[in-house]
Order: sequence, then structure tokens, then C-alpha cells
Amino acid sequence: MSCKKVNLLGPNNIPPPTAFPIIDDEKPEIPDYPDPTPVPDPPDEGDIEEKPIEVKPEVVPNGTVFGGYGRRFKFKNDWYVLATNEYEYNPETKMLRQLNKGAVLRIEKDGKTITKIYSLKLGDNLEQAEYWTNLNSKKLIIEANKVLIPSNPEQKAYGYDLYEVKFEKLNFDSVICLYPYYPFGVYSNYTIDFISRESDSLINWAYSANREKKTYNIPQPNKDNPTIQGRYGVHGLTFSSLFYLNGRLFLFVQESPMDTHPEGYRDPSAPKFFHPGMRYYSVDVNKDTSDNNNWVEHEFPLRKERESDTYIWYYKNKLYVFETLYIHYYEYNKNNNLWSNAFELAADATKRWSTEDGINWKEEKDVDFSKLKIYKTIDNYTVPLLSYEPPDGTPLEPSYTELNGKYYRTFNSTYPMPPIKEIMETVDRFETNFTVTEEHIKKSGYYQLQVSSVPPDKAQESDWVNVVPNNQTTSSIGWESGGADLFTFNNKIVRLVDYDRQFKLNTQYETALNLSQKYYALLQAAKTMEDYKKYDYYFLYYKAMADMLKIIKDNGSDYFRPDEAVTHYTFEIN
Repeated sequence: MSCKKVNLLGPNNIPPPTAFPIIDDEKPEIPDYPDPTPVPDPPDEGDIEEKPIEVKPEVVPNGTVFGGYGRRFKFKNDWYVLATNEYEYNPETKMLRQLNKGAVLRIEKDGKTITKIYSLKLGDNLEQAEYWTNLNSKKLIIEANKVLIPSNPEQKAYGYDLYEVKFEKLNFDSVICLYPYYPFGVYSNYTIDFISRESDSLINWAYSANREKKTYNIPQPNKDNPTIQGRYGVHGLTFSSLFYLNGRLFLFVQESPMDTHPEGYRDPSAPKFFHPGMRYYSVDVNKDTSDNNNWVEHEFPLRKERESDTYIWYYKNKLYVFETLYIHYYEYNKNNNLWSNAFELAADATKRWSTEDGINWKEEKDVDFSKLKIYKTIDNYTVPLLSYEPPDGTPLEPSYTELNGKYYRTFNSTYPMPPIKEIMETVDRFETNFTVTEEHIKKSGYYQLQVSSVPPDKAQESDWVNVVPNNQTTSSIGWESGGADLFTFNNKIVRLVDYDRQFKLNTQYETALNLSQKYYALLQAAKTMEDYKKYDYYFLYYKAMADMLKIIKDNGSDYFRPDEAVTHYTFEIN
């Protein structure tokens, strides 16, 4: 046969990645298999490599099989793979009865035996099982003798909420201190405690004994050169907050009246004045946080006279502030000859604001106040570290495998692969009829192996060619069995059988049928022998694919499950 070379995985026909599905950390469940992949182009003679292939099904006598494979990984020199579901398979009826879920499987070194390490009963909540969510997480770190998962870091601020300073001429009401002392709040430092959960069994998890703690020192007050904490300190820590967000430390503080009255005295004849409001600053945690010059002041969204006594609230990854009900100011009290706190009802207290980055605020119309919590990291408050994202852990194992200096992968199309070699032989005879049988469907998995002599990290798509058996194939291996990942044991390739794999047959059937009709029309209009054979090949390829899908549709996908309780297949390629 002679026709223009067609790349099976050309730029417009590359299927999406088909590694085993990985659980999303926010939604710990195995997702459904994807919608149909792009329909593959039929490979030309230059895109195939004929080899003798012997396939051996590994049959389990008790009928226990698995489906919904998740992550696979190596640990303590053994291969492990996660399976969402455990079934009892009846080959006679082709029916599955679910036994358990959340199975941790080990493939023994002989490549023949799969051992279940652990699973949950059907009534258990898989989404709440720590071993399952941890092992499927992209944050998982695999070490020689244990696996680890970063837990939510703990943040804590340290300081003094009743730091007293003496003023000789004090005429401000100190409220909680005896004259002439006035109270301040002062932050000293802030820490992030990084905690990990670990396991040496994959199943039982505990907190790691080794913790990493980062400490950030905060600029201290300075009477002569006020810092972010003012001259003596802030106006208490009740409405202050110190926390981490998006790679920065943020400090929200209530300014003390002593910052504008450094001697603690104000002329009694002076007019009343608004309570100093909230100020807030941030610093890049990669800089020296103890250097006041590295801190940047930001604009608080509330009106100046409304910025005092304001809590910082949070829900999920958002911070919130609200206009207060009262305007806070100082007026001179002639009864005790002190400047004292005074309040009056505000005309408008409905505005509320939110921020996700701590700097840019937007006004919110509707906020469910019942979901909000105060965001403080001092005293007895325990709050999450917002926006912190630990780095990804150990990379996923590649989906390909190496055997005798060559690399093998699965062309994991959601379409059944037609018998390429038989179709080519039909075209060489100038025939336009090819009969698909159930046997073709049961053996279509033979046509999904691809091989490359170039390392996959350097290989182009054109370096991958289809492995086509040139011997009499005896074992059945349906195209739907298994995911894209392969293993190598004892010079043989291992591919698991996934009993959860299902595809959208209706859509795929129509697509393949339409393509066959398109190339049949081109075949009838061909003007040269070369074009005739090329279009005949394309027509028969897609017609065979459509016929295979129709047989599956008519009989039901369960009908083409294995004839025995097979957990995996081993490929011996000579």
C-alpha cells in the first residue's frame, strides 16, 4: 500500500492527557472518565512496527477485581496503585457486585500478583478517609521509608496587650490603668508552624515529630521615630490583627492618641477630635520584617472617623471589614479633667468591604454575617493561614514504561482500535468490504501499544509508532481495559484492567460513521490509484470503528467485559 504518511498523533489529533485520574484536593473523589477523545487518524505503514506479541491475562480465582484507578507510585521498592472500587466479577453474567472501596493495591515483584493492602467498607465515607485523600493528593511527598502530606500551617502572633507607660502630664483617661500610666498593645513577633502528617504504612497517619517553624520579628515602637506600632505601641490588641496573606505579613492596628500627643497631654481648650483610626501595613516575608522601612502602608477602605474599633473578619479566602455603628471621638470631660472616649450614632453603617489579596478592596452588597469569624492570631484565637499553598510534592510517575532500551505507552483513545493490519491487507486487494466480528472487539487492545526509541522527554510525536502484532493473537484484551499507565516486571509490560471504564458510545459511533461516509465519497471520486487506495483505507478504518461501536451498543458494554476475572494483562514483546 502506498499513500501519504499520516501522523497518528498529529497536531489536530492529539488526545488529551490520559494518566490515571488524580483526586482534587478540594473534592476528594475520582472523576468520571472524559468525553470522547478526538477520533484518531489511521496510521500509515510508516507509523507501525510489527512485532510478535504474547498477551497473558492474570486471572484471580476468587473473582475480586478493581476499577476507578487513581495514583500509582513506588514506595519501599514496590509499586502501588489506588483503586476507587473493589468488585466481585461474575464472568458468566459479566456482572459486577461492589465489595469495598478505596483500595490500596501492591503489585508484587513477579508482576503476576496484586495484593490488596487495605480498603473501606461500602458504608464508610471515602471522602473523609485520610489515607485516601493524602495518597491521592498532589502534595504527597514520597520518601524512602515514609510518605508525608503538609497539614494546614499554624500561625500565631505574640505580644503584650497591657504594656503600661508613665506620662508625667497625662490628661487622657487611661480607663484600665492607674494615673499616670497609659496602656498600649505591642506585637513582638509572628510565627508560622509548618506541620506534616506522615505514615510508614500508607494507611495509618500521625503528626510528624519534626516541625519547621518560621519566625518574623516586628518593628518595635519608637518614641522619637514612630514605627508601624507608633511611638509607644498601638491602642490595644483587641481590634488589631497580624497575619500572613499571599506571601506578605499584614498588620492591622488601631492608632494610639499618644502618637499625636507624645507627652500624653492635650490642651483642655482644644476642640474634640476623632479617635485615631485603623492603619494597616504589609511587608514581603522574604525581606527583613523587623526593618520598619520594608513595611508599606495601605489605604483602609472605611471613612476616617469610622475606622476605630473595627474587627477584621474572614470567610474562606476573603477578609471583610464593616462600617461601625458609632463614630468614636475624644472630648474633654470637666468632671475629671481628662480627655475621654465619646461616641455618637453614625448616620450610615451599612457599607461592607472585602479583599482577597489584602490590598485591593471591593464593596459588598450582601454578606452572610453568620459565616464570618474574627481574624486574629493572638490570644486564644485559632484561624487558618489564608492563601497559603504548599508546593506540590513528589511528581507523578510517567505513564510510559521502558523495556529493553525502548519506551512504551498506550494510545489511550476512547475509540476502539480497528485491526489495522487486516484492513491494510484488504486495501491491497482493492476490496471495499471488511467484516468486523466480536473477536476483533475482544482483541482490539492489541493495537493500542506505541513504541519509541527516543526518550519520552525528548521524543516528538512522530517518534511514537504503533506496535502491531504479526503473529496469531490468542488472548482477548479489549480496548476499554486499563488506563494509560504501564508497568514493567520481569521483561514484560503490565497493564491493569479497569472495570469502571465506560465511554459515550452514541457520540463516538456517529462521529466514526460520518468520517467513513466522508471518505467513501472521496473514494468514489478518486482519479488515481494512489488516491483510491488511500481513501479506501480511511473509509475501511472508520467504517470498522463504527461497526465495532455499533456491536458494543447493541450488545451492551458489559457484554465485552473479560471472559474471566482478569486483574491485569502481561505483554511479552519479542
